Amino acid sequence: MAIYQYFLAVVPLKGIKNKHSQVPETISVNSKSQYFESDVELYWKEAEKDVDEFLPQIDNIVNRADWVNSKTSFNWKTYSDKLDNDASIYLNEETFKIEDFSFRADLREKGLIFLKNMIELGQRNNWMFMDRQGKLLKPDFEVIKESIKNSNAYKFLKDPKGYLDSLN
Repeated sequence: MAIYQYFLAVVPLKGIKNKHSQVPETISVNSKSQYFESDVELYWKEAEKDVDEFLPQIDNIVNRADWVNSKTSFNWKTYSDKLDNDASIYLNEETFKIEDFSFRADLREKGLIFLKNMIELGQRNNWMFMDRQGKLLKPDFEVIKESIKNSNAYKFLKDPKGYLDSLN
């Protein structure tokens, strides 16, 4: 992941509501293994969503990557010297239902078109988003903008030297 990419996991609101009496502020995340891990698959399991609902919608926003696509893995990528947006969906190998869905928006993109299109998809499909800290976010640009301002990606783009110096 490039430092200028802002990560969001997609979480189905239906799955959250099936699992909890109310929408929690956060979902448990773990990065002790050096990999980002969360409980998002629990909510997708509750929602039992087929990937066919979403593939054409995402295809209209970003091109499919030409690697690692299979019956259980779908990847999208826009990459150039000036732009690096991507998305991925992983399915359960037995049920072929969505288990994990996330994307990374390049904060250098003028107008943040990819991010705004994904937020619009979230509104249409009744999704919520989860940032790297596990905070659940409504599909609303103003809400997500606050999370972006607290992200390492934003801190780096705002002041690269200051950000790198803060890492010791």
